[in-house]
Amino acid sequence: MMQKKDKKNIILTGFMGTGKTTVGKMLATKLDREFVDTDGLIESRQGRTIPEIFKEDGEAAFRQMEAELAKELGGRDGLIISTGGRFMLDPENVKALSRTGRVFCLVATPQEILTRIKKDKAHSRPLLEGPDPSEQIVELLQVRKRGYQRFLKVKTNGKLPEDVTDDLLDLIQRTPEQFTIDNPAQPYECIVGNGILPFVRQLTGADGMMVVITDSNVGKLYGKSCGEIDHVITIPEGRQQKTMTTVQAIYDQLIDIGFDRSGTIVSLGGSIVGDIAGFVAGTYMRGVNFVQCPTSLLAMADTSIGGKTSIDLPQGKNLIGIFKQPAMVIADVATLQSLPVQEFTSGMSEIVKHGLLADSDLFEKLESGNWSHGPDFFSSSPAIQALVAQAIQVKIAIVQEDPFEHGKRSVLNLGHTFAYAIEQLSGHVMRHGEAVAIGLVAAINLSVRLGYCHPAVQERVEVVFRKIGLPTRIPGEFLPEKILKAMGNDKKRLSGSLRIVLLRSVGQPLVVNNVLDQEILATLQELVDS
Repeated sequence: MMQKKDKKNIILTGFMGTGKTTVGKMLATKLDREFVDTDGLIESRQGRTIPEIFKEDGEAAFRQMEAELAKELGGRDGLIISTGGRFMLDPENVKALSRTGRVFCLVATPQEILTRIKKDKAHSRPLLEGPDPSEQIVELLQVRKRGYQRFLKVKTNGKLPEDVTDDLLDLIQRTPEQFTIDNPAQPYECIVGNGILPFVRQLTGADGMMVVITDSNVGKLYGKSCGEIDHVITIPEGRQQKTMTTVQAIYDQLIDIGFDRSGTIVSLGGSIVGDIAGFVAGTYMRGVNFVQCPTSLLAMADTSIGGKTSIDLPQGKNLIGIFKQPAMVIADVATLQSLPVQEFTSGMSEIVKHGLLADSDLFEKLESGNWSHGPDFFSSSPAIQALVAQAIQVKIAIVQEDPFEHGKRSVLNLGHTFAYAIEQLSGHVMRHGEAVAIGLVAAINLSVRLGYCHPAVQERVEVVFRKIGLPTRIPGEFLPEKILKAMGNDKKRLSGSLRIVLLRSVGQPLVVNNVLDQEILATLQELVDS
C-alpha cells in the first residue's frame, strides 16, 4: 500500500472506455481518498450532460471548463482524479495537475474499447457518433498517441477492473518519484523507483519492436531484466566505444533485424551507453523513439536528463553530437547494487554539484549524512532514492529553462573545465566523478581568489568530498602549466575566450569570461598534492 504521508493526487487519463472511472473509484476506496470524475463534476455543475454542452455551447467551451477545473484540482491534494479522454492532452492541464499529482494512463486495444463502449449504455460518446465508430477509435488513438506517450501506462486488456486496480497500486508503490520534463520538442516523464526495470514496456506503453542497447558488463546483469524486449544489442564496455565505428555496427544490426521507425531503442547502462544509444536513436531513420534506463549514479542524477548525446573523435571528446530527448527516463535504483564502490562514489560528485548549483537543502543533506556506505546499502535504502530524485529535480529545472544550452544550462559545467583537462592528462584513466570533485574544489578556490565567494564555502565542499571518499587535490604528477594548457583546448569557449563557471555561494553560480591565466594557474598550484 502507499504510505499515508504521500498525499499527491493520482490522476488517471487515457482513451474513453479504458476504465478510468471504474478503476478510479476502486482505487479511491482502497486508499481511502476522495474520488473526482472530471466529466461528472462538470455535468453536475452545469446541470447538463456533456453531449448537451457540446451541442449548446460547442467543444471549445467544454475544453475551457476542463481547463478551469484543472487549475482548481491542481490546488488540492489527496485526490483520485479520473479525467476525460482529451483532458490531459492539453499541456496547460498537465502542468496544472502534475504539480501536485502523478499521472497514469490506462490503455486498451481499439477492439476492446469498442466492445466496452457498446456495453456502456449509460454514457453517450459525442466524438463517436459517425457511421463507423471502430474506424473513429483507431483514428483518434493515432491522433492522441503522442499526447498519451509521456505518461506511465497501465494495460487493461482482458482484465477485470479489480485486477487493473491492483496493477495500478503496484505501479504506484514501485514508482514513488515521478517528474515531468517540459521540453519544446515533447514533454516526457522521469521515473525513479526500486525494482521497476522489468516494467519498461508497460511503463512506456511501446507497441513496436523494442531493442535494448547495453554494454558487456551491464548486459550480463540486466540485459534480460527489462521485461518484454525483442532484441538486445551488446557493445564492449568502455569509453573507447564512443566512436562512429560502434555506431555503424549498431546501425547494421538494427537493419538486419528489420527495426523501423515504429520501434523503440532503450539505453541500458551508464553515461557512455546513454550517449551512444541516444545518438543512434536520434539519427537512425531520422529518429526513433528512445527510452533512457540509467544504471549508474552519474547517469541517473545527471546525464540521462536533458537529451545531450555525443560521439568522440580522435581529435577530442564529444565533438559530434545531437540533442535527442527521450520519451521517458526510468531510473531503477536497484541496479546501483552492482556498481563497484569506486563508481558509486564517483557518481556522488554530480549530486554534490547539483546541490552547489541550486539546492542548499540537498547540499546540507550531503553535509549531515553518512555517505561512506557502498552501493549494496543504498540500492535498498530510501535515502539514495530520495537523493537521486532531488538531484534530478535540479537538472530538470535548469534544462527546462535552457533546453539547447544557449544560456543558463552552461552552469552545469561548474568544475568541468578543470575536470576535463585533468581527465585528458590522465589519459582518461581517472574516473570522471573523481576529476569533477577536484574540478569543483578548483572552481570554488578560484571563486574565492577572485572575491566572488567566502572561503568557508570551499571548506564545506572539501569536508563533504572527504566524507564521501572523493579527492580534493590534484595528483602531483599533473603539472599546473599542463592543466592550464589543456583547459585552453576546452570546447566551452565563447568567441575565443574560456568561460568558467564559478560560485558566489551555495545555490548562486555565475559564468565568468576572460579570467586571467595567472589566477587560474595560482589556483592549480595551490591544489597540487605535494
